[in-house]
Amino acid sequence: MTRETTTPEQALADVRKEIDAIDDALQDLLLKRTELVVGVAEAKARAASEAGEGSFVAFRPGREAQVLRRLSERHKGQLPLRVLVRIWREIMAAMTRIQGPFRVDVHGGAYGDALGYWDLARNYYGSTTPMDLHGEAREVLRRVSQDRSAVGVLPEPGAGEGDHWWVALATGGFTGMRVVARLPFVEAGENANAVRALVLAHSDFDNTGDDTALVVISVSESLSDTRVSALTKAAGLDGRRLASARVENGSSAHAYLIAVPYHLEENDERLAALAAEPVTDVRLLGGYANPLRLERDGE
Repeated sequence: MTRETTTPEQALADVRKEIDAIDDALQDLLLKRTELVVGVAEAKARAASEAGEGSFVAFRPGREAQVLRRLSERHKGQLPLRVLVRIWREIMAAMTRIQGPFRVDVHGGAYGDALGYWDLARNYYGSTTPMDLHGEAREVLRRVSQDRSAVGVLPEPGAGEGDHWWVALATGGFTGMRVVARLPFVEAGENANAVRALVLAHSDFDNTGDDTALVVISVSESLSDTRVSALTKAAGLDGRRLASARVENGSSAHAYLIAVPYHLEENDERLAALAAEPVTDVRLLGGYANPLRLERDGE
């Protein structure tokens, strides 16, 4: 009887052959996924046409967040979750562009963090998505307000950037867009101090089941954090102040950006209840799916 032996070279060749087969299967599944997305785009186009709309917004940040959360729940092994998310973000961005035009306008921040915000946007919205960097937040707001296919990436208020771009949304300077996402979507212990951004788009702030809503109150007087908290609680809301700014808008002299730890709709009665003295105006700016937070990430 002869005993067949496998040399290390043969064993390695067998493993590589298996990896090649997996690569082929992955590509086949991506091609199938693309076919399905094309079908979805055609159905959306028909629905938009029947509704008398010239186009539809393919960007669905709430749906994307739910997909990433589901994948993270089943993820295991040594592959870092941020790598998995980056792969899926490339796929999602490509699929969005297959459905129609899609581009990103990025504000570089006020203190030399342009590269950080650029990388943040590029990592999330894909390596081939058209992107432009702008030195002024107002230019990002202007471009996105005029283009339903664009999203804007701006520094998160209260992060020391000294930029109050959110006031323009609260005072009606720009319309048709809202906050729909927060970046990065995966936060690990080692990148806890990285730059953070909010995303603006002509898209809905969908309820994903784990969200933060952003509300701006305009008032005629300066308020302490304690007073802001008391006003929101009196209206039945939980909230914390993210940022504040002086404004000159009729009877309003100050604006406060408040984070509420759940989803809100425009017609929520608690928002109406918040519009009481000394509050002169209340605006829901949108919100975002809360990011995934990890102590460690696989490595």
